[in-house]
Amino acid sequence: MGNFENLSIEQRYKIIFDENQKLKKQNQKIEEQNTQLLDIIENLSEGVMFANNKGDFINVNQEAKRLIYKSDIGINIADAFKNIEVFDMFGNQVPYKDFPSVRALRGEKSKNVKIFVCHPNKEYYAEISSTPIYNANGDLTMIVSCFHDITETINQSKKIEEQKKELEAIIENIADSIAIFDDKGKYILVNRASRELFLASYKSLDNISDGYNPSEFYDAYGEKIDARNIPANRVMRGEEFKNMRMIVKSPSKTLQIDVNGTPIYDSNGKFILGVLCSRDMTDYFKHEEIIRGRYEFLNRMVNTFDLPVARLSYKDFKIVDINRKAFAIIELINSSVKSINQIKGCKIEDLFENFKKSEYYKCLDEVLKDKKIKYLNKKALTLNGNQVYFNIICEPVFEVNGKIREILILIIDVTPEIKSNIVMEKALKVQGEFLVNISHELKTPLNVIFATAQLFSMYCNSGSLDDKKDSIIKYIASIKQNSYRLSKIINNIVDLSKIEAGFYKLNLSNNNIVEIVEEIVVSLTNLTESKGLNIVFDTDLEENIIACDIEKIERIVLNLISNAIKFSDRGDEILVYVKNENKFVEISVKDNGIGIENEHLDMIFDRFRQVDKSLSRNAEGTGIGLSLVKSIVELHGGNIYVESEFGKGSKFTVRLPKEKVLYENMIYSSNVRGHDENIKIELSDVYS
Repeated sequence: MGNFENLSIEQRYKIIFDENQKLKKQNQKIEEQNTQLLDIIENLSEGVMFANNKGDFINVNQEAKRLIYKSDIGINIADAFKNIEVFDMFGNQVPYKDFPSVRALRGEKSKNVKIFVCHPNKEYYAEISSTPIYNANGDLTMIVSCFHDITETINQSKKIEEQKKELEAIIENIADSIAIFDDKGKYILVNRASRELFLASYKSLDNISDGYNPSEFYDAYGEKIDARNIPANRVMRGEEFKNMRMIVKSPSKTLQIDVNGTPIYDSNGKFILGVLCSRDMTDYFKHEEIIRGRYEFLNRMVNTFDLPVARLSYKDFKIVDINRKAFAIIELINSSVKSINQIKGCKIEDLFENFKKSEYYKCLDEVLKDKKIKYLNKKALTLNGNQVYFNIICEPVFEVNGKIREILILIIDVTPEIKSNIVMEKALKVQGEFLVNISHELKTPLNVIFATAQLFSMYCNSGSLDDKKDSIIKYIASIKQNSYRLSKIINNIVDLSKIEAGFYKLNLSNNNIVEIVEEIVVSLTNLTESKGLNIVFDTDLEENIIACDIEKIERIVLNLISNAIKFSDRGDEILVYVKNENKFVEISVKDNGIGIENEHLDMIFDRFRQVDKSLSRNAEGTGIGLSLVKSIVELHGGNIYVESEFGKGSKFTVRLPKEKVLYENMIYSSNVRGHDENIKIELSDVYS
């Protein structure tokens, strides 16, 4: 201070001024931090409320305002909570004095208190924490309450509990016996069917061992099963099994049951639960003999089947019975057969030439040897000049003593499925070829872009950007060109998908088709000249107004001209001609390039198909351009066809109906937007 008094007034003023500036900056920084803190609090997903020691709100963020009935700054907690009711999670009403915020005013801290709140505008569950804040003197200055809306969590918990009860109700009423036990062998759920099935046999159903002592267990062959290998113990060892057939003999009754056992593990692989599902098969086995007795009766119902069915005797394969559907097949194979009665009692080998050498005879022979059902799948026959396919099932019919009595033959016509599969296989093959082609088409421009990016990186690292300016400009042009190429491929794929899904829409307006086509041709003059080609536009009329989508027409014409450029040599000519043809307008693009062979003309508009690339030299493509053109033309109500002579050139002609629309889409009725950009995209694979 003594030093300060020795200073001049100017020096004192400067020191005071500097200190004031520092204080201002500190205050400004504190203010900024305070603003940031308030912004953070305002945007928290949890509700936050600050109140002074009198309970007046100081700050309430957006989420808290959503939850609190009255939340304006200055409102007292008592007023804010005046018209609300609060309940704990057991449904007991919480008095105002025990509200977490009110408790905080008394200096009590509350943490994660779950409550149910009802106020005039809404009802919700919340988890609230309230904390009193003290100053340096230990005086309570304010409180902070944090609100978290847990309504959705509570509702989900209730829903899970309801679903659990529903599942337990379903299990309780399932016809099969279901028992669930823990890793100690204690039953935690036994459904009604299980209680009815086992309670009379077992002493109790509390523990899996309770019923074992008075009962004996036998397998399907009558061998006794020791306690270690009963179903519950097998499950507790981690075994999973299905259809374990066993006999349970208890003092009160004997049961024949089928048991399925499944162990259940926690996320650490520790056994936690076992599930046994049992079915009482006692009555089933009693009725098995009755079912066998009815088997012969069922065999007499062959003619009611909607499938071709025949019964052959054992061992000589004589026809015992045959329905009309099966007879119709034999009649088509053997024209000498006239009636069903004619062939009954005949050996099957007498009806078909070389039958004993066929796979059909081999199949029947295997049925006799193995006494099992045998199948012949996808067998082809020519009936009435048509190729048909059958699945044939040869099933042995047994006597009660287990000997074969007859062989039942069922014939299933699978011709539609097989032919569909053939068509599908062809389609998948074509699509597979397309995927190979499209991957190549996508990789080519990507490789160029990637290589260029590597060069840029190398120039940057070497500090030679300025020296390589001319090369960089060239590389940027290459990147743009290959980006256009990628755009074209992706646009074509997306648009074809839209057309197939029915989401591709035309924006029709009435336009002079002659002017549209002529402008496109004129805009391509420089490009064709640079490639040594001569492009000519001609028409037999100067104006022809039709309803069309200008952007889509431009795409059609550019695609056809692009193909003409790709398949033409220097010095060739491309003629674009617009012609009036009765109720149609014809737009043709003719070149004198390499042409197309006759065998390829039928497939040229197919999706994913390309003419042999050996003919196209540098003219690569995805094989979807002409398919897209055809689809757009057909959406306009027109059609497209091609005329070509190999080695002399091709002519593509688009026919559009001369119709007009009453209500035009004015957004697209003016000139096509992005005309130059569209040209660069659609002709990206012919720009050099």
